Amino acid sequence: MVDTLVPGVSTLTRLVRFYSLYWALAAHTNERGLDATECRTVLRRAEVGLAWVSLVHDQPPLAHGADRVKSLWDKGRVEAMAEVGRGSYSPRPWGFWSQYGGPSATIGTVRLNGGALSAGRHICPEPVRRMYQPLFDLVSRRTFTVSDIPEFSALALDAPATADLAPLSELFAAMRHGAGERDEWNGDDRTRRSTLRVLARSVQLHPDAPDWTSAMRTCVAYGSTVETDPVLRNEERALAWRGVLLRRFSVGAWRRLWAELVDVVIGAAGSATRADLHDWISGEVPSMTVRDFLRECPSTMDGYGHPLSAEEHVEQERTNGVEIDLAVLLLGARRLDQLTGKSLSAFLGRRSHGRGQFLDPSWVGHRQREHEDRPLGELARALVDDMLAQSRRVSLRKLQVDERGSMTLFTKLHERNGRYFADVPEGAGDVGLRVAQLGTMSHQLGLFGGDTPSSGVTALGAALLELPA
Repeated sequence: MVDTLVPGVSTLTRLVRFYSLYWALAAHTNERGLDATECRTVLRRAEVGLAWVSLVHDQPPLAHGADRVKSLWDKGRVEAMAEVGRGSYSPRPWGFWSQYGGPSATIGTVRLNGGALSAGRHICPEPVRRMYQPLFDLVSRRTFTVSDIPEFSALALDAPATADLAPLSELFAAMRHGAGERDEWNGDDRTRRSTLRVLARSVQLHPDAPDWTSAMRTCVAYGSTVETDPVLRNEERALAWRGVLLRRFSVGAWRRLWAELVDVVIGAAGSATRADLHDWISGEVPSMTVRDFLRECPSTMDGYGHPLSAEEHVEQERTNGVEIDLAVLLLGARRLDQLTGKSLSAFLGRRSHGRGQFLDPSWVGHRQREHEDRPLGELARALVDDMLAQSRRVSLRKLQVDERGSMTLFTKLHERNGRYFADVPEGAGDVGLRVAQLGTMSHQLGLFGGDTPSSGVTALGAALLELPA
């Protein structure tokens, strides 16, 4: 769902400068008639150039690849820095284009033609082409070296008012400054604009929020603001974001539970039985029925039918990690009967009939009803079994068999003869929503005043997004 709500942005895109680099390179490739190999050479050398310049002229965050370029420089291994291979600034043949390629194609700045970058539906403006032309001319002849840095200081990320910012801000906002709506924008553009308007309005209404995602969650997930605010009530995607933001709590709870389970296996000398895992989780939950446990959980809805921040309340008030995660999962199942319309659809994501997707809120709700008047420990043990079964399903889907018939399972938890083995921890962080990346890049584009909501929305941002000043 997130990819459909933030088209043109991914969890790996954090610097708008690289959108304009590839935009200009696509125009350069067309003009010079470069094939895929020639285009790749220019791209890799140009990325090395941006990394060099960033190391000297920027404050963090630095350009992609800067840390690797510095490491190679410190080791005296600079000759093959831009060449394809493991000893270069990037082991990937196309460098950081692999992170920005899909988003750039979605925004419409680049498409591929015979493997080479080519102009997309939005033609690169001449000022942006001129901005990069000296760099492309240089790296078409030879690799970028440390002695070239002074000549290209204007390409630093911290360089003020560069020529790419205005056209990129218009593309991200899907609005030409002073020109109003045009037919050039497609559905992805309008969706990105809608999400950006929702985020910017959240920043305006909640400047005290610690980060972009918190601002949007406070504004959109809870209360009546999405229905009463003159901006948000006309953005139907705001309701979809409500569902996504609330579902994130359930996804995070599953990730933490799974990470804790793997830690238990690692802590038991790397091996445990199902019974061991049942004993672990049984000892982490209170001795009460599921019904009584739910009675102690906060309400998920106020008297007017608006969502309350129940999951956050649980995380703040309780101390036992497993207990918190079980409560969050059960609160998510409760929300199934309270959310409606686009919020419910987004909350469910891809849903099948009956129990729903494995481990989704419908599944948890089914498990809850099965165990309503039974001990909470029984439900917890059932959820352990569900996680183990889902881990096996996922690993079998990813199973690879090589030409010799050898099988490789990509999983950190292995099962053999009834015992589970693990030696590497699982990640327990929340899934990315791309809101953080969108907020950060909006700041780089001059739409937001700084890198936190307290900086507010700029006059340019309010104008392009048609928000109250």
